[in-house]
Amino acid sequence: MELKQLRIFLAVAEELHFGRAAERLHMAQPALSAQVRGLEGRLGVKLFERTTRTVSLTRAGEVFLPEARATIAQAEAAMAAARAIGGAGSDLLKIGGVDSATAGILPTVIRAFRARHQATEVKVFEMLSAPALHGLANRSLDVAFVRVPPKEDFLNHRFVFCEQVVVALPASHPAAALPAVSLETVATEPLVIPARSHRPILFDVIHAHFTQAGLIPRIRQEANERHMIIAMVAAGLGVSLVPHWVSQFERNDVVYRPLQGGGPTVDVHVAWRVGETLSAVHEFLDCLPSDPGLITNLSK
Repeated sequence: MELKQLRIFLAVAEELHFGRAAERLHMAQPALSAQVRGLEGRLGVKLFERTTRTVSLTRAGEVFLPEARATIAQAEAAMAAARAIGGAGSDLLKIGGVDSATAGILPTVIRAFRARHQATEVKVFEMLSAPALHGLANRSLDVAFVRVPPKEDFLNHRFVFCEQVVVALPASHPAAALPAVSLETVATEPLVIPARSHRPILFDVIHAHFTQAGLIPRIRQEANERHMIIAMVAAGLGVSLVPHWVSQFERNDVVYRPLQGGGPTVDVHVAWRVGETLSAVHEFLDCLPSDPGLITNLSK
C-alpha cells in the first residue's frame, strides 16, 4: 500500500466526488479512479459506494478513513523531522492529537507560541489518542493531546481541560426550542454516535451516563467522522451526543443544546517525553492555559 493511494483515498473521502478530488490532486480522473480500485483490490473491500450522481463511504471506508489520516500524518511528521535534523534552518515542533484539542484550544495556543517563537515551524496532525502516543514513542511527534493520561513511564503528562458532551438535534425538533434537553428525551430518539471500536472513550462515557440514569440509548446509526454525524442529524435520522467543540459546525438545520443537569465530560491531557531536550516543547507547554476550566458555552 502506497502513501499516494492513501492520499487519493483521503481526497475522495473528503470531497465525495471523484472529479473534484482529481482536480484537487492535479491528476486525471481515470488515473485517480484506477488508484482507488487498486487500493480496494489490495484491501479486499469496497471503500466507496458509487452511483451516477453520488459517492459515499461504505462502512469499511468510514473505519479506514481515520486510520488513513493517522498514517499520512505520521509519515509527514517523520519526513518533516528528518528534514529538520538533516538540514539547516528553523526549529520544528510536531504536535498531534485528538480533535477536541486540534479544533478547539490549539489555534489560540499556537498563536501565542508563534508570537514568541516566530522562527519555530509548527506542524499539527489530527489523530486519535493511540496513534498520537505511538508518535511520541517513535519521535514522529513532540507533543500529543490525548483523552486519557498515558501510563508509559517514558512520558510526562498533565491535564489540560475537559468539555461537556452536548446534544445535537435537528432544528425542526420540538426540543430545539428549549434551553436544555433532558436525557429522557434523548433516550426516546434514535441516536447517532461513533462506533466503540473507533472512539471507545466517548462511547463508554455516553453509555455510562445513560446507565447511571437507568436509561438505555437507542443507537440506530453509527458514524465515525463528525461531519457525517452532523449530516445524519440534519437529515432527521436521529440526534447525537457530541463533545462541545463539534458545535463549531454551524448549520441552519442543526442546533446544539446542553443536557439538563449537565452532561458527561471528556478530558484532554497533554503528553511529552520525559527528559525532552527540545526547548520548543517546554516553551509550547508554557503557552497552555494553567486552568481553562470546563468548556460548556455553546456557540448557538
